[in-house]
Amino acid sequence: MFRTPRLSVSLLWLLAFGLAAINLRAPIVVIGPVLEPIMASLEIGAGAASLLTTGMILCFGLLSPFAPALAGRLGLDRAIALALAAVALGSVLRGIELFPVMLIGTLLAGLGIAFGNVFMPSLAKRDRPDRLGQTMGLYTVVMGIGATLAAGTAVPLLQATGHWSTPIRLWAGLAVIAALYWLWRAFRRAAQPQTGGPVRMAALFKSPVAWALTIFMGMQSLGFYTLQTWMPSVAISTGVSTTMAGNMVSLLNLVSIPASYVIARIAARMHHHSLLVLGLCLLIASGLLGLLLAPTLSPALWAILLGAGQGGCFSFALTMIVLRTRQSQHAAMLSGMSQSVGYLLAASGPLLFGALKGVTGGWGVSLGLLLVLLGVQTVTGLLIGRPRMVTLREEAQ
Repeated sequence: MFRTPRLSVSLLWLLAFGLAAINLRAPIVVIGPVLEPIMASLEIGAGAASLLTTGMILCFGLLSPFAPALAGRLGLDRAIALALAAVALGSVLRGIELFPVMLIGTLLAGLGIAFGNVFMPSLAKRDRPDRLGQTMGLYTVVMGIGATLAAGTAVPLLQATGHWSTPIRLWAGLAVIAALYWLWRAFRRAAQPQTGGPVRMAALFKSPVAWALTIFMGMQSLGFYTLQTWMPSVAISTGVSTTMAGNMVSLLNLVSIPASYVIARIAARMHHHSLLVLGLCLLIASGLLGLLLAPTLSPALWAILLGAGQGGCFSFALTMIVLRTRQSQHAAMLSGMSQSVGYLLAASGPLLFGALKGVTGGWGVSLGLLLVLLGVQTVTGLLIGRPRMVTLREEAQ
């Protein structure tokens, strides 16, 4: 009898959390499958069209460090509401058939997603500290489902309606709903002051744990986005069929969804995480070596290994953000630092991978580079796997 109000509050919180999470990935990937029709309709080249995707990733890297200051000034709930409002407005503008308007929408949505990426781990730490594994697992799963649905339905929606703006407008509508719901939630309650006093983000730069997590996040993001871009080309060039090469990307993303949830739940219950992260990195190494040495032997297996390892490492990094900090605003700061560097590195990964292929004429050196960077990721993962907290100078020792 007395549990009903508490259950209702919990379900409403999870609804708000899920609506925010699904809008932090779907707007990124919905453009890619319909990029060719967009180019034809707007009469723009590949360089200009790439701004509709890479512009977002650059926003993530450049703007993430500014998110904690907004949360500190407005309160976390209101900051998330405004971030989702930016995603909603930007998504609406991206559905208008004018390239300058679409570009403005891309940058605005990128700003909102960049800030939302930073706020979500902090929100989980503040409101569900006793269920961090479950909450962070839910976060990564919902983002993965949103991305999969956005990519998978874009072309069918285009074919059904005859215009590329249909899938974009569909996800823009969901972003508007999420923004309105969060605005209602946020502005009906007073802004909650931060505890523990203000801490400058520069204080993180002196924390070895923060730098280890930042480098780990960067290497993981670089490897993930590079494989998303180039894995089909690598597979096709070695004799894998075009259909199978495309299925490898889908399989990688599908496997990463349950893997991310399981790893978040496991990590939240552990004290020492080094063996866990070592196992995840070994899965990625096995998949990369399979692509390098025997790509046609079992391409589906290589995709499964890469999906499990990449999804697990992403979830592990996000979970460590909340486990290695003491306060929710510190989690937001660490999230801003790690995701800023991570997405800047991610933006450079596909370019460097392709450039090395152009210079050498094959994919061996490019895949070798990913293995070397995976070594860096493994070492930093082992460092953050030790039970050490991010300690800031302003924090009480």
